[in-house]
Amino acid sequence: MASEWIVIGISGVTCGGKTTLADKLKEALHPVYVFHQDRYFYSDDSPKHVRCEGLDHNNYDILSALDMDAMYRDVIGTMRGAERAHSQGGRAAPGKLHVPGKKFLVIEGFTVLNYTPLMDICDYRYYLVLEYGECFSRRALRLYEPPDVAGYFETCVWPEHLKYRAQIERDPRVTILEGAGSDPFYVVMADLKRGGAREIEN
Repeated sequence: MASEWIVIGISGVTCGGKTTLADKLKEALHPVYVFHQDRYFYSDDSPKHVRCEGLDHNNYDILSALDMDAMYRDVIGTMRGAERAHSQGGRAAPGKLHVPGKKFLVIEGFTVLNYTPLMDICDYRYYLVLEYGECFSRRALRLYEPPDVAGYFETCVWPEHLKYRAQIERDPRVTILEGAGSDPFYVVMADLKRGGAREIEN
């Protein structure tokens, strides 16, 4: 099963560009299947949620806020032939990257690489980071449901990110990418080409 797939894991800080990178890869690779971790949050009223200390708000920035077992089952199911991916790339076209006999699978989310079963099936692993001020500014422009309450970023979002980032930075398999620097898309594409992917010709 694994020999048929090239699995790309994209994780990192909130608003760091994970979904944007995944979307770009969906358009640039063939064939490609994409999973988004955000689809696996437990419902807001789930007893599995942990409340933020001092805030009337669930902590959505920890692994236990998501049904990661379900995500893993869906990813493995797709690798075994089931139709569980959240989206797929379009048709083969000149310029897209491909590897004969293989399919690409992209999994993205703020803690997908902190979940060991997903981390271990990845062939390429990327973690996007931002400085505090840039992250705060980007987050302030986003609309969330439920919306962030006052103090949530400082109390939960950033401290939890630092914990998960510290774990990732100890793993030499992961490439750390600056979300506010040069476009990470070109880094990933260059890595795939070095790994044997080639452009589809006319």
